[in-house]
Amino acid sequence: MKKNVRKLGALLLAGAMAVSTAGCMPTAKQQDATAAQNTQESSTAQENAGGSEAAQGAGEAAAELAVDTQTPITLRMNWWGGDSRHQATLAAIEKFQEKYPNITVTAEYEAFNGHEEKIALGIKSGNAADMMQLDWSWVPTYSPNGDNFYDLNKVSNILNLDNYTEGDKAVFTINGKLDAIPISNTGRVFCWNKTTFDKIGVEIPGTLDELLAAGKAFEAYDESYYPLVTKELDRAFLMVYYLQCKYGKDWVKDGALQYSQEEVAEGFDFLKNLEDNHVIPTLQKVAGDGADLIDTNANWIDGHYAGIFLYDTSVVKHAEAVKDGEFVIGDYVEMGDYHGGFIKVNQAFGISATTEHPAEAAALIQFLVAEEDGVKTLGDTRGVPANKEGLAMLDLSGSQVAEANAKAVAWSSFQMDPTFERNSFTGADGTFFNALQLSSYGESDSMSCAKIVLDGVAQELAR
Repeated sequence: MKKNVRKLGALLLAGAMAVSTAGCMPTAKQQDATAAQNTQESSTAQENAGGSEAAQGAGEAAAELAVDTQTPITLRMNWWGGDSRHQATLAAIEKFQEKYPNITVTAEYEAFNGHEEKIALGIKSGNAADMMQLDWSWVPTYSPNGDNFYDLNKVSNILNLDNYTEGDKAVFTINGKLDAIPISNTGRVFCWNKTTFDKIGVEIPGTLDELLAAGKAFEAYDESYYPLVTKELDRAFLMVYYLQCKYGKDWVKDGALQYSQEEVAEGFDFLKNLEDNHVIPTLQKVAGDGADLIDTNANWIDGHYAGIFLYDTSVVKHAEAVKDGEFVIGDYVEMGDYHGGFIKVNQAFGISATTEHPAEAAALIQFLVAEEDGVKTLGDTRGVPANKEGLAMLDLSGSQVAEANAKAVAWSSFQMDPTFERNSFTGADGTFFNALQLSSYGESDSMSCAKIVLDGVAQELAR
Protein backbone atom coordinates (compact mmCIF):
# COMPACT_ATOMS: atom_id res chain seq x y z
CA MET A 1 0.00 0.00 0.00
CA LYS A 2 1.34 3.46 -0.88
CA LYS A 3 0.34 6.55 1.02
CA ASN A 4 1.45 10.13 0.74
CA VAL A 5 1.28 10.84 4.46
CA ARG A 6 0.65 14.56 3.95
CA LYS A 7 -2.69 13.65 2.36
CA LEU A 8 -3.88 11.25 5.03
CA GLY A 9 -5.88 13.65 7.21
CA ALA A 10 -9.02 11.95 8.45
CA LEU A 11 -8.19 8.85 6.39
CA LEU A 12 -5.21 7.97 8.59
CA LEU A 13 -6.79 5.12 10.49
CA ALA A 14 -8.64 3.72 7.53
CA GLY A 15 -5.50 3.71 5.43
CA ALA A 16 -3.47 2.14 8.19
CA MET A 17 -5.98 -0.64 8.68
CA ALA A 18 -5.78 -1.68 5.06
CA VAL A 19 -3.11 -4.21 4.29
CA SER A 20 -3.80 -4.81 0.63
CA THR A 21 -0.67 -5.35 -1.40
CA ALA A 22 -2.05 -3.47 -4.39
CA GLY A 23 0.23 -0.69 -5.54
CA CYS A 24 2.88 -1.18 -2.84
CA MET A 25 5.80 -1.76 -5.15
CA PRO A 26 6.45 -3.44 -8.49
CA THR A 27 5.12 -7.00 -8.47
CA ALA A 28 7.85 -9.60 -8.09
CA LYS A 29 7.78 -13.02 -9.63
CA GLN A 30 8.99 -15.89 -7.49
CA GLN A 31 11.87 -16.60 -9.85
CA ASP A 32 13.13 -13.04 -9.49
CA ALA A 33 13.38 -13.37 -5.72
CA THR A 34 14.94 -16.83 -6.00
CA ALA A 35 17.53 -15.56 -8.43
CA ALA A 36 18.38 -12.72 -6.12
CA GLN A 37 18.80 -15.12 -3.23
CA ASN A 38 21.18 -17.36 -5.15
CA THR A 39 23.91 -14.76 -4.68
CA GLN A 40 26.65 -16.21 -2.51
CA GLU A 41 26.84 -14.89 1.04
CA SER A 42 30.01 -13.18 2.16
CA SER A 43 32.32 -14.50 4.81
CA THR A 44 31.76 -12.01 7.58
CA ALA A 45 34.91 -12.94 9.44
CA GLN A 46 37.07 -11.85 6.48
CA GLU A 47 34.88 -9.05 5.22
CA ASN A 48 34.61 -7.24 8.52
CA ALA A 49 38.38 -7.09 8.80
CA GLY A 50 39.48 -3.57 8.12
CA GLY A 51 36.03 -2.30 9.03
CA SER A 52 37.46 0.25 11.48
CA GLU A 53 39.52 1.85 8.72
CA ALA A 54 36.50 2.01 6.43
CA ALA A 55 34.38 3.48 9.23
CA GLN A 56 37.02 6.12 9.92
CA GLY A 57 37.06 7.16 6.26
CA ALA A 58 33.27 7.14 6.14
CA GLY A 59 33.18 9.27 9.28
CA GLU A 60 35.23 11.92 7.54
CA ALA A 61 32.81 11.83 4.59
CA ALA A 62 29.85 12.04 6.97
CA ALA A 63 30.90 15.50 8.08
CA GLU A 64 30.18 16.71 4.54
CA LEU A 65 26.54 15.53 4.56
CA ALA A 66 23.73 17.62 6.01
CA VAL A 67 19.94 17.36 6.03
CA ASP A 68 18.38 19.69 3.45
CA THR A 69 15.66 21.66 5.23
CA GLN A 70 14.75 23.93 2.29
CA THR A 71 14.39 21.99 -0.98
CA PRO A 72 11.16 19.97 -1.47
CA ILE A 73 12.12 16.31 -1.10
CA THR A 74 10.13 13.08 -1.36
CA LEU A 75 11.27 9.95 0.49
CA ARG A 76 9.80 6.47 0.10
CA MET A 77 9.65 4.37 3.26
CA ASN A 78 8.74 0.69 3.09
CA TRP A 79 7.76 -1.69 5.88
CA TRP A 80 5.56 -4.67 6.73
CA GLY A 81 3.47 -5.43 9.80
CA GLY A 82 0.01 -5.52 11.30
CA ASP A 83 -2.52 -2.74 11.81
CA SER A 84 -1.00 -1.47 15.07
CA ARG A 85 2.43 -1.05 13.47
CA HIS A 86 0.94 0.62 10.40
CA GLN A 87 -1.00 3.16 12.44
CA ALA A 88 1.94 3.97 14.72
CA THR A 89 4.37 4.35 11.82
CA LEU A 90 2.02 6.59 9.85
CA ALA A 91 1.56 8.78 12.92
CA ALA A 92 5.33 8.96 13.48
CA ILE A 93 5.88 9.94 9.85
CA GLU A 94 3.44 12.81 10.25
CA LYS A 95 5.45 14.07 13.22
CA PHE A 96 8.67 13.77 11.22
CA GLN A 97 7.11 15.88 8.47
CA GLU A 98 6.16 18.49 11.05
CA LYS A 99 9.83 18.74 12.00
CA TYR A 100 10.94 18.78 8.34
CA PRO A 101 8.14 20.56 6.42
CA ASN A 102 10.04 20.32 3.14
CA ILE A 103 10.17 16.52 3.26
CA THR A 104 7.23 14.37 2.16
CA VAL A 105 7.35 10.68 3.08
CA THR A 106 5.48 8.26 0.83
CA ALA A 107 4.54 5.23 2.94
CA GLU A 108 4.57 1.76 1.38
CA TYR A 109 3.32 -0.96 3.72
CA GLU A 110 1.56 -4.32 3.81
CA ALA A 111 1.44 -7.68 5.59
CA PHE A 112 4.54 -9.89 5.52
CA ASN A 113 3.27 -12.42 2.98
CA GLY A 114 5.03 -11.83 -0.35
CA HIS A 115 6.97 -8.88 1.04
CA GLU A 116 10.45 -10.34 0.62
CA GLU A 117 9.92 -10.94 -3.08
CA LYS A 118 9.05 -7.29 -3.58
CA ILE A 119 12.07 -6.11 -1.62
CA ALA A 120 14.28 -8.40 -3.70
CA LEU A 121 12.86 -7.10 -6.97
CA GLY A 122 13.19 -3.48 -5.84
CA ILE A 123 16.86 -3.97 -4.99
CA LYS A 124 17.57 -5.91 -8.17
CA SER A 125 15.85 -3.32 -10.38
CA GLY A 126 17.37 -0.31 -8.62
CA ASN A 127 13.88 0.84 -7.60
CA ALA A 128 14.01 0.12 -3.87
CA ALA A 129 12.48 2.54 -1.39
CA ASP A 130 14.84 5.14 0.07
CA MET A 131 14.44 3.74 3.58
CA MET A 132 13.37 0.16 4.32
CA GLN A 133 12.46 -2.05 7.24
CA LEU A 134 14.41 -5.26 6.65
CA ASP A 135 14.51 -8.76 8.03
CA TRP A 136 18.01 -9.34 9.38
CA SER A 137 18.74 -12.21 6.97
CA TRP A 138 17.95 -10.09 3.91
CA VAL A 139 21.01 -7.89 4.37
CA PRO A 140 23.67 -10.55 3.65
CA THR A 141 21.37 -12.28 1.16
CA TYR A 142 20.68 -9.25 -1.04
CA SER A 143 23.85 -7.30 -0.34
CA PRO A 144 26.54 -9.99 -0.13
CA ASN A 145 29.33 -7.52 -0.82
CA GLY A 146 27.79 -4.66 1.15
CA ASP A 147 27.02 -2.65 -1.98
CA ASN A 148 23.20 -2.71 -2.22
CA PHE A 149 22.55 -0.65 0.90
CA TYR A 150 23.98 2.74 1.75
CA ASP A 151 26.91 2.65 4.18
CA LEU A 152 25.46 4.17 7.35
CA ASN A 153 28.93 5.11 8.55
CA LYS A 154 28.72 7.89 5.96
CA VAL A 155 25.76 9.48 7.77
CA SER A 156 26.99 8.97 11.33
CA ASN A 157 26.82 12.71 11.92
CA ILE A 158 23.02 12.45 11.41
CA LEU A 159 22.29 8.90 12.62
CA ASN A 160 23.98 8.42 16.01
CA LEU A 161 25.65 5.02 15.79
CA ASP A 162 26.96 5.24 19.35
CA ASN A 163 23.52 4.13 20.52
CA TYR A 164 24.22 0.59 19.28
CA THR A 165 26.53 -2.08 20.63
CA GLU A 166 29.51 -3.14 18.56
CA GLY A 167 27.92 -6.58 18.35
CA ASP A 168 24.71 -5.18 16.91
CA LYS A 169 26.64 -3.22 14.29
CA ALA A 170 28.84 -6.20 13.43
CA VAL A 171 25.78 -8.21 12.37
CA PHE A 172 25.20 -5.80 9.49
CA THR A 173 28.80 -4.85 8.64
CA ILE A 174 29.94 -6.30 5.32
CA ASN A 175 33.34 -5.39 3.83
CA GLY A 176 33.56 -2.60 6.38
CA LYS A 177 30.24 -1.10 5.29
CA LEU A 178 27.39 -0.76 7.78
CA ASP A 179 24.40 -1.78 5.66
CA ALA A 180 21.71 -1.50 8.36
CA ILE A 181 21.07 -0.90 12.06
CA PRO A 182 18.99 -3.21 14.28
CA ILE A 183 15.52 -2.16 15.40
CA SER A 184 15.14 -4.83 18.07
CA ASN A 185 16.23 -8.30 19.16
CA THR A 186 13.65 -11.04 19.39
CA GLY A 187 12.77 -14.64 20.12
CA ARG A 188 9.65 -16.79 19.89
CA VAL A 189 7.44 -17.29 22.93
CA PHE A 190 4.31 -19.25 23.83
CA CYS A 191 1.15 -17.15 24.15
CA TRP A 192 -2.28 -18.36 25.20
CA ASN A 193 -5.93 -17.39 25.26
CA LYS A 194 -6.48 -17.92 28.98
CA THR A 195 -10.23 -17.48 28.63
CA THR A 196 -10.49 -20.59 26.44
CA PHE A 197 -8.31 -22.66 28.77
CA ASP A 198 -10.43 -21.60 31.74
CA LYS A 199 -13.64 -22.42 29.88
CA ILE A 200 -12.41 -25.94 29.11
CA GLY A 201 -11.01 -26.37 32.60
CA VAL A 202 -7.36 -26.89 31.65
CA GLU A 203 -4.28 -25.24 33.11
CA ILE A 204 -1.94 -23.50 30.70
CA PRO A 205 0.73 -26.13 29.91
CA GLY A 206 4.29 -25.88 31.15
CA THR A 207 5.61 -29.27 29.96
CA LEU A 208 5.24 -31.37 26.84
CA ASP A 209 3.16 -33.95 28.74
CA GLU A 210 0.81 -31.21 29.92
CA LEU A 211 0.53 -29.89 26.36
CA LEU A 212 -0.41 -33.35 25.07
CA ALA A 213 -2.95 -33.75 27.87
CA ALA A 214 -4.43 -30.35 27.00
CA GLY A 215 -4.94 -31.53 23.43
CA LYS A 216 -7.02 -34.49 24.60
CA ALA A 217 -9.03 -32.29 26.97
CA PHE A 218 -9.78 -29.80 24.19
CA GLU A 219 -10.83 -32.64 21.88
CA ALA A 220 -13.15 -34.07 24.54
CA TYR A 221 -14.72 -30.65 25.07
CA ASP A 222 -15.25 -29.87 21.38
CA GLU A 223 -13.26 -31.18 18.41
CA SER A 224 -13.18 -27.71 16.86
CA TYR A 225 -11.02 -26.41 19.72
CA TYR A 226 -7.20 -26.72 19.78
CA PRO A 227 -4.72 -25.54 22.42
CA LEU A 228 -2.17 -24.46 19.80
CA VAL A 229 -2.17 -23.42 16.15
CA THR A 230 0.74 -23.37 13.70
CA LYS A 231 1.29 -22.60 10.07
CA GLU A 232 4.30 -23.93 8.17
CA LEU A 233 6.88 -21.41 9.37
CA ASP A 234 5.65 -21.71 12.95
CA ARG A 235 6.06 -25.48 12.72
CA ALA A 236 9.65 -25.11 11.53
CA PHE A 237 10.50 -23.06 14.60
CA LEU A 238 8.52 -25.30 16.97
CA MET A 239 10.20 -28.41 15.59
CA VAL A 240 13.70 -26.97 16.01
CA TYR A 241 12.72 -25.72 19.48
CA TYR A 242 11.84 -29.32 20.42
CA LEU A 243 15.09 -30.69 19.01
CA GLN A 244 17.17 -28.07 20.80
CA CYS A 245 15.34 -28.80 24.07
CA LYS A 246 16.11 -32.49 23.65
CA TYR A 247 19.68 -32.38 22.31
CA GLY A 248 21.01 -28.98 23.41
CA LYS A 249 22.67 -28.23 20.06
CA ASP A 250 22.71 -25.32 17.66
CA TRP A 251 20.78 -25.91 14.43
CA VAL A 252 23.78 -24.79 12.38
CA LYS A 253 27.27 -24.16 13.73
CA ASP A 254 30.50 -23.37 11.91
CA GLY A 255 28.74 -23.71 8.58
CA ALA A 256 27.35 -27.20 9.19
CA LEU A 257 24.01 -28.68 10.30
CA GLN A 258 24.38 -30.20 13.77
CA TYR A 259 21.54 -32.74 13.46
CA SER A 260 21.48 -36.14 11.77
CA GLN A 261 18.73 -37.34 9.48
CA GLU A 262 17.41 -39.54 12.27
CA GLU A 263 17.27 -36.63 14.70
CA VAL A 264 15.48 -34.37 12.21
CA ALA A 265 13.04 -37.22 11.58
CA GLU A 266 12.32 -37.19 15.33
CA GLY A 267 11.27 -33.58 14.88
CA PHE A 268 8.73 -34.54 12.23
CA ASP A 269 7.49 -37.36 14.48
CA PHE A 270 7.06 -34.78 17.25
CA LEU A 271 4.80 -32.64 15.03
CA LYS A 272 2.77 -35.67 13.97
CA ASN A 273 2.36 -36.57 17.63
CA LEU A 274 0.96 -33.09 18.30
CA GLU A 275 -1.53 -33.57 15.47
CA ASP A 276 -2.49 -37.06 16.65
CA ASN A 277 -3.13 -35.78 20.18
CA HIS A 278 -5.25 -32.86 18.96
CA VAL A 279 -2.72 -30.27 20.13
CA ILE A 280 -2.43 -28.61 16.72
CA PRO A 281 -4.73 -28.78 13.69
CA THR A 282 -3.33 -30.26 10.52
CA LEU A 283 -2.04 -27.88 7.88
CA GLN A 284 -4.94 -28.96 5.70
CA LYS A 285 -7.36 -27.87 8.42
CA VAL A 286 -5.64 -24.48 8.83
CA ALA A 287 -5.57 -23.94 5.06
CA GLY A 288 -9.27 -24.75 4.94
CA ASP A 289 -9.98 -21.93 7.39
CA GLY A 290 -9.50 -19.53 4.48
CA ALA A 291 -7.19 -17.02 6.21
CA ASP A 292 -3.63 -16.22 5.14
CA LEU A 293 -2.61 -15.12 8.64
CA ILE A 294 -3.36 -16.53 12.07
CA ASP A 295 -4.41 -13.15 13.46
CA THR A 296 -7.09 -12.89 10.76
CA ASN A 297 -8.26 -16.50 11.22
CA ALA A 298 -11.78 -16.66 12.67
CA ASN A 299 -10.77 -19.59 14.86
CA TRP A 300 -8.03 -17.50 16.46
CA ILE A 301 -10.27 -14.48 16.85
CA ASP A 302 -13.06 -16.40 18.64
CA GLY A 303 -10.79 -18.56 20.79
CA HIS A 304 -11.14 -21.94 19.09
CA TYR A 305 -7.38 -21.82 18.57
CA ALA A 306 -6.07 -20.99 22.05
CA GLY A 307 -2.30 -20.81 21.73
CA ILE A 308 0.53 -19.76 19.45
CA PHE A 309 4.34 -19.83 19.26
CA LEU A 310 5.35 -16.46 17.83
CA TYR A 311 7.93 -13.69 17.86
CA ASP A 312 7.58 -11.21 20.71
CA THR A 313 7.32 -8.45 18.09
CA SER A 314 4.08 -10.02 16.82
CA VAL A 315 2.39 -10.13 20.23
CA VAL A 316 0.38 -6.92 19.85
CA LYS A 317 -1.44 -7.75 16.63
CA HIS A 318 -2.34 -11.26 17.80
CA ALA A 319 -3.52 -10.00 21.20
CA GLU A 320 -5.63 -7.28 19.59
CA ALA A 321 -7.21 -9.83 17.23
CA VAL A 322 -8.60 -11.95 20.10
CA LYS A 323 -12.27 -11.14 20.70
CA ASP A 324 -13.49 -11.30 24.30
CA GLY A 325 -10.50 -13.29 25.50
CA GLU A 326 -7.57 -12.75 27.88
CA PHE A 327 -4.31 -13.02 25.92
CA VAL A 328 -1.36 -13.94 28.16
CA ILE A 329 2.37 -14.52 27.71
CA GLY A 330 3.16 -18.02 28.91
CA ASP A 331 6.30 -19.62 30.27
CA TYR A 332 8.30 -21.81 27.93
CA VAL A 333 7.00 -25.34 27.54
CA GLU A 334 9.69 -27.69 28.82
CA MET A 335 10.42 -30.39 26.25
CA GLY A 336 13.77 -31.72 27.42
CA ASP A 337 16.83 -31.02 29.53
CA TYR A 338 17.83 -27.89 27.61
CA HIS A 339 16.42 -24.48 26.74
CA GLY A 340 15.54 -24.48 23.05
CA GLY A 341 14.68 -21.56 20.80
CA PHE A 342 16.48 -18.98 18.72
CA ILE A 343 17.43 -15.40 19.59
CA LYS A 344 18.15 -13.04 16.70
CA VAL A 345 18.15 -9.46 15.54
CA ASN A 346 14.52 -9.11 14.58
CA GLN A 347 14.37 -6.30 12.09
CA ALA A 348 16.61 -3.55 10.80
CA PHE A 349 16.39 -0.18 9.10
CA GLY A 350 18.48 0.33 5.99
CA ILE A 351 18.85 2.90 3.23
CA SER A 352 18.93 1.95 -0.44
CA ALA A 353 22.29 2.39 -2.16
CA THR A 354 20.43 4.10 -5.02
CA THR A 355 18.76 6.77 -2.89
CA GLU A 356 19.23 10.38 -3.95
CA HIS A 357 18.65 11.57 -0.38
CA PRO A 358 20.84 9.60 2.06
CA ALA A 359 21.07 12.41 4.63
CA GLU A 360 17.29 12.87 4.77
CA ALA A 361 16.70 9.10 4.93
CA ALA A 362 19.18 8.91 7.82
CA ALA A 363 17.32 11.75 9.55
CA LEU A 364 14.10 9.73 9.25
CA ILE A 365 15.73 6.69 10.87
CA GLN A 366 17.21 8.83 13.64
CA PHE A 367 13.80 10.38 14.28
CA LEU A 368 12.10 7.00 14.58
CA VAL A 369 14.72 5.32 16.79
CA ALA A 370 16.22 8.07 18.95
CA GLU A 371 14.02 11.19 19.02
CA GLU A 372 11.23 11.38 21.55
CA ASP A 373 8.36 12.18 19.16
CA GLY A 374 9.26 9.25 16.94
CA VAL A 375 10.20 6.75 19.64
CA LYS A 376 7.14 7.32 21.81
CA THR A 377 4.80 7.25 18.82
CA LEU A 378 6.14 3.90 17.63
CA GLY A 379 6.29 2.50 21.16
CA ASP A 380 6.86 -1.27 21.14
CA THR A 381 5.24 -1.94 17.74
CA ARG A 382 8.60 -3.18 16.44
CA GLY A 383 9.70 -4.80 19.66
CA VAL A 384 11.94 -3.61 22.49
CA PRO A 385 14.29 -1.02 20.94
CA ALA A 386 17.93 -1.94 20.37
CA ASN A 387 18.79 1.78 20.31
CA LYS A 388 19.97 2.64 23.84
CA GLU A 389 18.75 6.24 23.73
CA GLY A 390 15.37 5.24 22.32
CA LEU A 391 14.92 2.48 24.91
CA ALA A 392 15.51 4.95 27.74
CA MET A 393 12.61 7.10 26.46
CA LEU A 394 10.00 4.36 26.79
CA ASP A 395 8.07 3.17 29.81
CA LEU A 396 7.52 -0.51 29.00
CA SER A 397 6.25 -1.52 32.42
CA GLY A 398 2.84 -2.55 31.06
CA SER A 399 4.03 -3.85 27.69
CA GLN A 400 3.31 -7.46 26.78
CA VAL A 401 5.96 -7.15 24.09
CA ALA A 402 8.54 -6.25 26.74
CA GLU A 403 7.29 -9.10 28.94
CA ALA A 404 7.62 -11.57 26.08
CA ASN A 405 11.03 -10.23 25.08
CA ALA A 406 12.35 -10.54 28.64
CA LYS A 407 11.24 -14.17 28.75
CA ALA A 408 12.84 -14.92 25.37
CA VAL A 409 16.16 -13.34 26.31
CA ALA A 410 16.22 -15.13 29.68
CA TRP A 411 15.34 -18.54 28.23
CA SER A 412 16.78 -18.91 24.73
CA SER A 413 20.48 -19.44 24.19
CA PHE A 414 20.87 -20.33 20.51
CA GLN A 415 21.70 -17.74 17.86
CA MET A 416 19.88 -18.23 14.57
CA ASP A 417 21.85 -18.92 11.42
CA PRO A 418 20.75 -16.42 8.72
CA THR A 419 20.07 -19.22 6.23
CA PHE A 420 17.19 -20.54 8.35
CA GLU A 421 14.78 -17.78 7.39
CA ARG A 422 15.67 -17.62 3.73
CA ASN A 423 12.61 -17.70 1.53
CA SER A 424 14.04 -20.67 -0.37
CA PHE A 425 14.23 -22.68 2.87
CA THR A 426 11.34 -21.82 5.20
CA GLY A 427 9.37 -19.47 2.95
CA ALA A 428 6.43 -20.56 0.79
CA ASP A 429 7.61 -23.42 -1.45
CA GLY A 430 10.96 -23.54 0.35
CA THR A 431 12.48 -26.95 1.05
CA PHE A 432 11.63 -27.06 4.77
CA PHE A 433 8.20 -25.54 4.07
CA ASN A 434 7.44 -28.26 1.50
CA ALA A 435 8.69 -31.04 3.77
CA LEU A 436 6.36 -29.84 6.54
CA GLN A 437 3.42 -29.95 4.15
CA LEU A 438 4.31 -33.41 2.88
CA SER A 439 4.45 -34.69 6.47
CA SER A 440 1.22 -33.09 7.67
CA TYR A 441 -0.72 -34.11 4.56
CA GLY A 442 0.50 -37.70 5.03
CA GLU A 443 2.27 -37.78 1.68
CA SER A 444 5.75 -38.63 2.99
CA ASP A 445 7.24 -40.34 6.05
CA SER A 446 9.44 -38.62 8.60
CA MET A 447 12.76 -39.99 7.34
CA SER A 448 12.02 -38.89 3.78
CA CYS A 449 10.99 -35.43 5.00
CA ALA A 450 14.17 -35.23 7.07
CA LYS A 451 16.24 -36.00 3.97
CA ILE A 452 14.52 -33.13 2.16
CA VAL A 453 15.46 -30.79 5.00
CA LEU A 454 19.07 -32.00 5.13
CA ASP A 455 19.45 -31.48 1.38
CA GLY A 456 17.86 -28.04 1.71
CA VAL A 457 20.23 -26.99 4.50
CA ALA A 458 23.20 -28.16 2.41
CA GLN A 459 22.03 -26.09 -0.54
CA GLU A 460 21.57 -22.98 1.58
CA LEU A 461 24.96 -23.31 3.28
CA ALA A 462 26.69 -23.83 -0.08
CA ARG A 463 25.45 -20.49 -1.44
